[in-house]
Amino acid sequence: MNLTKIALLSAFALIFAGCGPKNLPSQWSATPAQTAPAADDGSAQNFEDVAGQDESLTADDTLSDADARPADSPTGEKVSGWLNSNSIPENAKLAVVYFGYDQFTIEEGERGKLDAVVEAVKRGNIFIVGYADYFGTEEYNLALSDKRAQAVKNYLISLGTDDSAQIRALGEAYAVQNGTREEVAEDRKVIVVDGNAQ
Repeated sequence: MNLTKIALLSAFALIFAGCGPKNLPSQWSATPAQTAPAADDGSAQNFEDVAGQDESLTADDTLSDADARPADSPTGEKVSGWLNSNSIPENAKLAVVYFGYDQFTIEEGERGKLDAVVEAVKRGNIFIVGYADYFGTEEYNLALSDKRAQAVKNYLISLGTDDSAQIRALGEAYAVQNGTREEVAEDRKVIVVDGNAQ
């Protein structure tokens, strides 16, 4: 190999090293300890395909300010208050879906949670809130949490709901810093929030 090829390969390696998440943990479980991780047998589907979205994830996949906030309505303001104070009432949480490390594909074992709330989602005033752990840059985690929320929305649409549910991507905003394996796994989630709850 000549010096030019080595220099080009080194430059590409540096460029790609800055694109993905940082501080990668080794062999952490995909879901919190109380949930058995699903085996990756290749049967998992990316429900982003329902809407024909690209499956790749880049730091540019962040939401605009208008998309990132619930609608300006009494319900939207109430849910925004819950999200801003990180205090979603338990009775407003229709489902909490966990994801594998650096993943936005809904695992087989988590889909039943969404199957069980389809009728509640059909009533409307639903907010789908995506989260990420603290590994990676803020921009990357914001995009990842958006992809997770969109995957849940698309899965619910595939079950017959309309597309009125609003997405909110919070990234690592409320992630546990330097937590245990179990604590960090609980940050990789989407919460389906019922805006009708009091």
